[in-house]
Amino acid sequence: MHLKFNNVRLCFQLNKLNEHKELIELNELNESYELKLTGTLNIVSTPIGNYSDMTLRALRTLSESDYIICEEYKEASRLLKFFEINKDLKSLNEHNESEESEDIFLDLVQGKNISLISDCGTPVFSDPGSILLKKCIQSNIKLEFISGANSVLASVVLSGFDISRFYYFGFLSPKADVRKTELSKLKILDKVIVLMDAPYRLKALLKDIADAFDSRRIFVAFNITMPDEQKFRGTASGILDQIGEENLKGEFVIIIDKSNG
Repeated sequence: MHLKFNNVRLCFQLNKLNEHKELIELNELNESYELKLTGTLNIVSTPIGNYSDMTLRALRTLSESDYIICEEYKEASRLLKFFEINKDLKSLNEHNESEESEDIFLDLVQGKNISLISDCGTPVFSDPGSILLKKCIQSNIKLEFISGANSVLASVVLSGFDISRFYYFGFLSPKADVRKTELSKLKILDKVIVLMDAPYRLKALLKDIADAFDSRRIFVAFNITMPDEQKFRGTASGILDQIGEENLKGEFVIIIDKSNG
């Protein structure tokens, strides 16, 4: 009776071991299958104005992509045509980001190699793409970052201010009253402040900065890396005098020095 009980127990243990072994093999198979199916999202930085800043790695990555996600077809088509890259484009913008991110994510799960670019500079940085990026991180999708030109870092360095600590605020509100409130709150910060805005709002923003920051030193990088690049230094009111009646319209970054600068 005791021997029979031991045999039954041994068979039970062997069955458990076999089940455990099969489970391990099944998990390994699933992991292998998922690995083969999972694609790659390449976050590709592009020039901020001067096509000479395009990196070899960026060109290779775009050329090897199954398709490319862009912000605006016009800008992306111009870039790809210049570098003779023939790839399908899919637009991802503020109007369709939620819906399109889901479709792109499904392509990544099925093994697609997809690149994300913005109109210029570094994608996701004040541009669409954060929803897709978060989904990829949550699902362990492979991510590649292809670095390149960045207007914010270029402007911060060119300012000549103490940039050991700086605060990136980005885009202020397009509403004048809200924008003035935001600037008054930023004034208390004892660190360099980085601002960006729409191409046509430079003068309006400088006027608001002049009211909020008085004689604080600022630096404006206008159309950085482009043939018509300009750099303005001084107070906001002083730079407005430099610009005069000229209707400057282009990409710009404003760096505000800290109070004891």
